[in-house]
Amino acid sequence: MLDRLTLARRIDEGTASQQLKRLGASACEPAWIGLWATGLGLPHGSPGAWLLCAQNMQRALLMVGAELPPLVEKPDAGIKLDSGLPPTSEALNRLWLWERMATPRHWRMQVLSTPPKPFWLPCWLGYIRGRQQRLIIISGLSGEPLPMLKPIVLEGLQQAHQKEQNAALSEQRRNSL
Repeated sequence: MLDRLTLARRIDEGTASQQLKRLGASACEPAWIGLWATGLGLPHGSPGAWLLCAQNMQRALLMVGAELPPLVEKPDAGIKLDSGLPPTSEALNRLWLWERMATPRHWRMQVLSTPPKPFWLPCWLGYIRGRQQRLIIISGLSGEPLPMLKPIVLEGLQQAHQKEQNAALSEQRRNSL
């Protein structure tokens, strides 16, 4: 697996808990979501913004700024959910088109030809109890809700649960022999 950059978490647990309570969540936990950062800028220039995405995302995140935020060594405590493969060039073009349509203006920027960089995005997961459990995801950088990451998080949680179940079943089989 590729080494991933790790974006520094800016929102602490108390602030995240307050934000998630405002959104209806009764519990929260830290998480790290593996995404890919692709530079956006003028042709043959350096990045002026970053398109944060994965191959199976319907909508990307747009981070404005020439540099990715400060990096830390590795993710601290929390769930690590990998989004999988990097986006294809077709997916990048579709996601960038979506961003330009969502905020119409004259865009001279384009997706740069450099390969996407893998990184860990800090997030907070909030849970709403009721007839059905609901999930809210907020950014560990800004505290803003990130509904576009919900499919990745749900898939990652399901895979983690299946791995845990398989490990428990293997252990049980070894103990019964």
